Amino acid sequence: MNNKTIFQVVLILLLLGGAIYFVAQFFKPGPIQILCDIHPPRPLRGNNNSNSSENPPKFAIAFGFDQEYKLTSLKVVALDEWMTNKEAHPLWHLVSETNSVPTKAFLYGMRIQGMHAAIKGTRAETLQTNVTYRLLVKVGSRGGECDFKVPALPQPAR
Repeated sequence: MNNKTIFQVVLILLLLGGAIYFVAQFFKPGPIQILCDIHPPRPLRGNNNSNSSENPPKFAIAFGFDQEYKLTSLKVVALDEWMTNKEAHPLWHLVSETNSVPTKAFLYGMRIQGMHAAIKGTRAETLQTNVTYRLLVKVGSRGGECDFKVPALPQPAR
């Protein structure tokens, strides 16, 4: 074989390898798309008790996905702590071994069918206002994340 033939064979092999790599990357699933929606608290009707200032209503934090997923892990951590320590204390951590139900949306702290607390007996901790948090979701080997911040409650007019 002469140099021209060797060059052509190498070129064809490189082009074929590049095409295979491109096609494999094209069909590789991307990250999970997560939407975060923070709903302001609703005022309670007919409740003019002084207790309402002691226990103000909390924001409802809803998360949604682009499609239904069988979640294997779900974790909420403080973003500042997470950036310096990937083993940061989770404020809410659910896991599923095998029987997670396909989920498209959920609220912070709610029970998700087929999932349980990573540490038995723990519940979602109360989120602080004006702190940025990160939701980390795993579905098998795929993952997704969403940053969110709970705003401060507006002060009632006096």
